[in-house]
Amino acid sequence: MRYASVMYLHKGCEEEYKKRHDELWPELAEHLKQHGIRNYYIHLDANENDRNENRLYATFDADDLDAQSLADHPVMQRWWEYMADIMETKTPSFEPVADALQEVFRFNVLQPDKTRVVAVLDIGKTNIKICLMDGQTGALLHIEKRVNGVVDAPPYPHVDVDSIWQWIKDTLADLAQRYFIASIAITTHGATIACMKGEQLALPILDYEYDGVSELKEEYDAARPYFSESFSPRLPQGLNLGAQLFWQQKRFADEFATVDSLLLYPQYWGYKLSGNKAAEVTSLGCHTDLWNPTSCQFSTFCEQQKWAERFPEVIETGAKLGTILPDLAKETGLPASCVIFNGIHDSNASLVPYIGQPMEKLTVVSSGTWTVIATINGKLGSLHEDKDMLANVDALGRATPTIRFMGGREWEQLRSDSKATLSDVNFILENGILAMPAFAKGGGPFAHCEGRIIDRGITLTPAQQSALADVYVALMTDYCLDLMDTSNTVIVEGAFSNNLNFLTLLACMRSQNEIYASRDVTGTSGGAALLSNKSLKLKGRLSLALCDAQIKPLLNLYRQQWRDLVGEL
Repeated sequence: MRYASVMYLHKGCEEEYKKRHDELWPELAEHLKQHGIRNYYIHLDANENDRNENRLYATFDADDLDAQSLADHPVMQRWWEYMADIMETKTPSFEPVADALQEVFRFNVLQPDKTRVVAVLDIGKTNIKICLMDGQTGALLHIEKRVNGVVDAPPYPHVDVDSIWQWIKDTLADLAQRYFIASIAITTHGATIACMKGEQLALPILDYEYDGVSELKEEYDAARPYFSESFSPRLPQGLNLGAQLFWQQKRFADEFATVDSLLLYPQYWGYKLSGNKAAEVTSLGCHTDLWNPTSCQFSTFCEQQKWAERFPEVIETGAKLGTILPDLAKETGLPASCVIFNGIHDSNASLVPYIGQPMEKLTVVSSGTWTVIATINGKLGSLHEDKDMLANVDALGRATPTIRFMGGREWEQLRSDSKATLSDVNFILENGILAMPAFAKGGGPFAHCEGRIIDRGITLTPAQQSALADVYVALMTDYCLDLMDTSNTVIVEGAFSNNLNFLTLLACMRSQNEIYASRDVTGTSGGAALLSNKSLKLKGRLSLALCDAQIKPLLNLYRQQWRDLVGEL
């Protein structure tokens, strides 16, 4: 909503009025922002016909303005008193006399009736989302979501880019009718790359879970860089991006020879939206074998393969790529001024709200299809390649020690549709029913092991199945944290931040840590939005996870039994 009023300035005080506003108190500016005030303008009308006063015309935009709360705050009261000597004010409050102005004409106004938002395109392995975040507060206003899938067809299983792109365009067009989408931020899963020939794909975008990439395993292992350089562990399937490119280059030599640019997955969608190509460090440094995270440059292997020269310029994560393509703006109804920002790898997006924190170290557990555990400002010396540990690269380009496993996928495989209570968890602990890793092939410390359940001859109810899933992912997270250089504070982001059983179990097992659950429901989307608008207030609310004293003794025995069996794997 647009507010407009006229105020009255004493003659001869024009320069002093401007000076005081040029030196506006930071605490007052923050107070105005917190009340959602934006686009605030004040214009001076020097009235030569009136010896006593000039007119000041003020306009600003705000949604759901609480005018009384704005006025009652001490900083507002002090400012009014400070300005009272040069303006016409009310008695005894010092509030400026401000006569409301009535709107009588409007022309070519840029959608003033729509809420200004940042749209976050969040492409995960399992789901695709478009999240709308309030452009002022960062609050999540709306989510559109669909299931993601893979095209299992020649020449190999690949990303269904046509279907995804059509859904993105259709969804943005629908949302643009209700919201003013000022910008689009992008976050996607890793281990995915587009081989481009001009404006088109030279080859389909390979699905990283395709086993066929492994046929060149021995040849690739001989060529790839040492762990000490890339801090990329050797992973199965196509989870090392270098292995994908190596296989495509060998098996599709003619098509690969035409590739003139390589676009990481967030940057592919950024290109589709803006027409501008770029590279970016969080996706380059995500177990790719293509990046040296300690020197912040392409690996020697990437240089030797002549791939480094095919990447566009590496630009800052969250930097402006450009505005939306004009034809796309017309097709979707998005404003021509809509800004597209350089995207980020999803697990690194979860770190964004915390990488500016002053604490020495902070451990973040990002949970989704993958459970990714990273310690900001942690030491790389704790990393072991055979445990699927690696150095991720955060949005500032810093090497960040990380360990991960496919927690979300394993949990989905183990659980039922019934929700577990703590009494169901207690049943699992009392009866010593154990889930032994691993239940997904993608990676983790036990990627080479076949998952099995030690059921003691007991048939579980659906709720008890879900309890076993909760216990399993908590045990795996605890195990991974023990391998890491962790901080005293551990923050759980994403899906598991709402799983009370998981949080309670983790708090019971890790008395050496304070375990917090993020109450920010936006997860990776919020981090991506924060990159595009540094003024958003997305530091997030945290709640402390509490141990249940009644289950702790039993859990300690159960945990030790599970650890003993894991040690034999």
